Amino acid sequence: MKLIISDKHMIRLTGIALISHTHTHTHTHTHTVSIRVNAYMMAGSLHFLLLSLCVLLEPVTEIGGLLLKPVLSGPSEAYVRSEVQFDCAVPGWSSPLTFELRKDAGDLIAAENNVKVTFTLQVTEGSEGEYYCRLTAGGQTSNSIHFQAVIPVIGAQLSSDPDPAIIYEGQKLVLRCLVRKGTHLSFTWYHNTQELDSSSELHRLSGDALTVDGATEMHAGIYSCTAQNQMTVNPRFSSSRNLLVTVKKHISVPSLSFTVFSNGSGLTANISCRSERGSAPVTFRLMLDGLELDVKREDSLESWFVLPVSVGLDLGVAQCEAQTETQQLLSDPVRLLVVSVGGAVRVTVTYLYDADGTVAAARLKCVPDRGTFPTFSWCLNHSSLPAEGAAHAVTHHGQILILTEVSAGFYGCRVRDSFNDSSVWVVSEDIFIQKTGERVLHLQSISRKTQKSMRVLFVFAQIWQRRP
Repeated sequence: MKLIISDKHMIRLTGIALISHTHTHTHTHTHTVSIRVNAYMMAGSLHFLLLSLCVLLEPVTEIGGLLLKPVLSGPSEAYVRSEVQFDCAVPGWSSPLTFELRKDAGDLIAAENNVKVTFTLQVTEGSEGEYYCRLTAGGQTSNSIHFQAVIPVIGAQLSSDPDPAIIYEGQKLVLRCLVRKGTHLSFTWYHNTQELDSSSELHRLSGDALTVDGATEMHAGIYSCTAQNQMTVNPRFSSSRNLLVTVKKHISVPSLSFTVFSNGSGLTANISCRSERGSAPVTFRLMLDGLELDVKREDSLESWFVLPVSVGLDLGVAQCEAQTETQQLLSDPVRLLVVSVGGAVRVTVTYLYDADGTVAAARLKCVPDRGTFPTFSWCLNHSSLPAEGAAHAVTHHGQILILTEVSAGFYGCRVRDSFNDSSVWVVSEDIFIQKTGERVLHLQSISRKTQKSMRVLFVFAQIWQRRP
């Protein structure tokens, strides 16, 4: 028996060879056994098999024609040195996928394969940025989360410009709330323990700065600030110490005056240089005919200078200068000349009337012809009047006598040098004071302005009369 094997067909489908053979067996009786293979049926079956393998081996990026879209969830802020977790998953998908956690421009942070992936991160200062997750199959990316790495705030303190915080009216002041450490901060300001509103008319608040554009007395006081991390949960605070802000007043133009006293061997001028308003310290300079004689720095608004003088000796024109960090002002000139009391002495009278035209008070003034530093004394019917009484008062260093009850009689004054107790009194002529209708007629002839002034003096006289 001879076995004959002859090759009839060769079929190759996708790299798989199929061979069909016709075998002829020779016996005493010859017969042919043919094995025929339907190539088309086998090709279809193999194609189905290959598609199934592709489903199992190739990445799946679609569901019902829709791309798989990962979703990232996690915190938007956390303190440095804490741990945070970001979750990445495809909603509605239950098969494992490979997810990558990426940051900013695509820096790969971590990768993991699972149905839902949780990435745990240790927060550092460099952790801040934009995070998203990405599918390795198909490259689809998730939504992004902007993450803030927050440094806890510590060491709040105030700085001042200028420093120290001492300014004059109208000057600018800038306070800053500085911290030793801390990010993502908000600031709260306090003035004299009261919290300041951002819409404050006195202060301008911006970030860590408080600005005063033109200082007034109202800006003086105690300031402090509190810095706070802008965290939804567990915010941290740091408060500064108090800072005293001083707002100084500008000084007024100084005035110069002087008095004279005897020192036993001669006369000494006691010269005052004074500003009525302002804030100390002030530097005062005494000038005589433009030359500087003396300089003093005072913690008050007045300074005193002494200078030897003589009666009748003209020392020249004196001025004083008051100086601060922002101002330099000069007083009006005053001649340093001491003249003794002399010449004639006169008494002038002004009557004060009530609404009915009746004399209610009288104002008497003692006027010598000359004398730089006179002292005065008054008398009624040649008897000395004390400085104060039930119906009279003496003002303007004794020069003016106010009669709150006008008693008829002879009034006079006398004058001498105040710095010489042994000097001779210069006496005026007496003047007779009485209530008459003639005085009323005289009042009606003066101006309305003068009448108004007299009414003011009349009110003063009534107040004086009621004093205890």
